[in-house]
Amino acid sequence: MPAYQTEKVLPKKAYPEAEGWEYLEGSYLKRSRSACVCITCQHFDYSCEKDYMILLTCQIQEQLIPHREPLNSRCPLWHKRIESQINQSPEVS
Repeated sequence: MPAYQTEKVLPKKAYPEAEGWEYLEGSYLKRSRSACVCITCQHFDYSCEKDYMILLTCQIQEQLIPHREPLNSRCPLWHKRIESQINQSPEVS
C-alpha cells in the first residue's frame, strides 16, 4: 500500500485587520425572529485569526459580532444578500 503525503491546509485570512476590531455593542443589535438576521446580511463575513478561532465580522461597521448573535439579531444597516438576486452562491464558484 503506497504511503500518501498530506499537506496541512491553513485557512486564508480574509481580513487580517479584523483581529484588532472591537465588538459591536449589545444594545446596537436588535433581536429578530425573521430571516433578516446578521448571518443573512450582505455585510456579514468571517475570517480566522492566528489561533484558528473564527471571527464573525460586519464589514460595513468594521466591528466583530459576538458569537450566537448572527443567528437571532440584526442591526439597522441589514441589507439583503446580492447572491439571492442573481441566483448564485459564492460557495459554488
